[in-house]
Amino acid sequence: MPETMLEPLDEDQCLKLLSTTRLGRVAVVTEHGRPEIFPVNFALHDRTVVFVTGSAVMQAWAPLGHVAFEVDHIDPGTHEGWDVVVRGEGADITDSLDAESLLARHDRIEQWAPGTHDRWISIVNPSFTGRRLYVPAASPTFF
Repeated sequence: MPETMLEPLDEDQCLKLLSTTRLGRVAVVTEHGRPEIFPVNFALHDRTVVFVTGSAVMQAWAPLGHVAFEVDHIDPGTHEGWDVVVRGEGADITDSLDAESLLARHDRIEQWAPGTHDRWISIVNPSFTGRRLYVPAASPTFF
């Protein structure tokens, strides 16, 4: 297998990749200082990641807490792909009446997991980091 390389992604590249998928993982820190990670279906509204949840842990610790959100895609055959991480503060926007929250809640989020998902959480003040993992193309050989 050829050697792979990592390339950092800028915010625009991260946003473009986030718009290509609808499943990610959210990490929150609970009362005992331990991280919990949850798969979520999400929507991207401008620079804002939003998701709905019915999880009591998420409802208790995501709002007003530091959260990290991660999405990736790696091809197991070629070992190439990407990952994007969004860090920020969680905000429960379920009952918020500001224009941004109203628009974010207008997005349709298809839920894959069973149960009631009735609390809308957004990631505010987001920062975006990402990396692309790739195999560099071989230089042409001239004889």
